[in-house]
Amino acid sequence: MNIMFVSHTYIGGPFVVGSHHLARELSQMGHRVLHLSTSVTPAHLLKMKQQTIVDRFKQWRNSRTRDEGIIHCVPLSLVPWNIAGRVYQRTGKNLFVQSIAFPNVSRLLDFHGFSDVDLLLIDQPCFVGIEKYVNAKVVIYRPTDNYKDMSGDRTVETAEKEIISRAHGMVATSEPVLLNVRRHKRDVPAIVMENGVEFAHFTQAGREPDELKRIPGPRAIYVGAVDERLDLASIRHLAASRPSLSIIVIGPYVPSSIESFAFTDNVYFLGSKPYASLPAFLHRADLALLPLSDHKANGGRSPMKLYEYAAAGLPTVVRETPELARRGEEFLYFYQDERGLVSQVDDLLRKLHADEVPKNRIVEAARKQSWKAKAQQIIEFGARLASPY
Repeated sequence: MNIMFVSHTYIGGPFVVGSHHLARELSQMGHRVLHLSTSVTPAHLLKMKQQTIVDRFKQWRNSRTRDEGIIHCVPLSLVPWNIAGRVYQRTGKNLFVQSIAFPNVSRLLDFHGFSDVDLLLIDQPCFVGIEKYVNAKVVIYRPTDNYKDMSGDRTVETAEKEIISRAHGMVATSEPVLLNVRRHKRDVPAIVMENGVEFAHFTQAGREPDELKRIPGPRAIYVGAVDERLDLASIRHLAASRPSLSIIVIGPYVPSSIESFAFTDNVYFLGSKPYASLPAFLHRADLALLPLSDHKANGGRSPMKLYEYAAAGLPTVVRETPELARRGEEFLYFYQDERGLVSQVDDLLRKLHADEVPKNRIVEAARKQSWKAKAQQIIEFGARLASPY
């Protein structure tokens, strides 16, 4: 089949997201896969000091980029979404898509042989209207977050409504996300498919990174974005309460956001690490952390890192949300506040010391969430939508 992703995150950057994993697995199953991600715009030229912007412009210039058999590219839109979104709200015309140039969207799709596709999966609302340029047998909207809560941009919700009105089905990454989008059209066939894990990748420990050799144990680790969705205050509280615990934070951050840790000796911000090296860091930790903040978007999140932690055999201390509690995973140790975080970490370290944590069952929980299985689920759901009777 010809399968096309219209995604919010480009392939080859600091974050590997669900559409990347699904694209890889579907390609390995023998399908032709095109992964199109959020456009660069002339406004991005002002940010060329950022490596991610440089990378995206390189992908725009090299429209023949391939990775593990996937065709992936970043288009150029002349009108940025912060302008195009407001115009779209008033007129229904999406200049973010219509202004794709050098080449335009029709030529880009024709060049790659994707003017006709069997399955079109959209997880970037800013691309509303792109389905008009593609002859797609099945269109699936795949929201990965409550986007309005994530961005604070109401124009995104308007775009979502239009995509859902045209979609044959929806695949949401959590129940709260599904409930949120179902408000717009309740009769669209839909399933919840949580984010998964590249199981074989994260079970391999590899060589210990040099950076970890200077960090004493026990070690707690967090891998992901250091932004408003991460509760840095709780990390500071844990570090101050348990100075013998080393807390490792891996992920991109703005230096000003961690200034309050200047005199904290047991928190180590290591910055971004290549996806290929992440298992080596995880396998040298004792436990994992997911300290979620009060950000509204966290209620609907389906964190990929949970099953990546699990594939490395790590029990995880995480702030409870209804979605994560619903899953009933025994390797998740929930807390509600800062005192609860410290208490759960203490209890988990005691259990680890007494060998009371069944790591084999943690790994098995991750195995059930492999991206290969989820890619097959996408194919089966698309087939039902194509032949509902």
